[in-house]
Amino acid sequence: MRPSATGAKFFTSPLFARKPLRMRNLNLLAGIAVSAVILTGCAGGPTHDYYNPVVGNAKFKGPVTVAHVDDVAAETDKLLSEGYTLVGSTDYGGKYPESKELTAQAKRAGANHVIYSTKFIPNPPGSWHFSFGQGFGSGGTGGGGYDVHILFFGK
Repeated sequence: MRPSATGAKFFTSPLFARKPLRMRNLNLLAGIAVSAVILTGCAGGPTHDYYNPVVGNAKFKGPVTVAHVDDVAAETDKLLSEGYTLVGSTDYGGKYPESKELTAQAKRAGANHVIYSTKFIPNPPGSWHFSFGQGFGSGGTGGGGYDVHILFFGK
């Protein structure tokens, strides 16, 4: 305890002691790094997180092509009859897949052709959601997500 100018006593703790400038900068950088990881989430996204390989160590060459299809089963039959090999798949419910996620996962899996289908699933009436984005929070009773089916092929 230390007295103040007015005679009141304050508790001083080593936690609040002045740290050297180098240590304060290190703490600031660590805080920024942790915040960035939390705010950006998983770099691979659900396309990577829910990937199920069918063929291990596939190494098909060529540029990756991506196609949105209405009927994944019919398109799969067509591609298999054309000589394509099924490399892996991803199925999830949530956000709409981004083209860069699909291309990145195809490269990781060794595939060179991706087909996917999406179906919007609205939230049930009376449900509530809240999300953060672009520095602002939003909420309400609307919204929903997507039922996503993605297949990775090689030829």
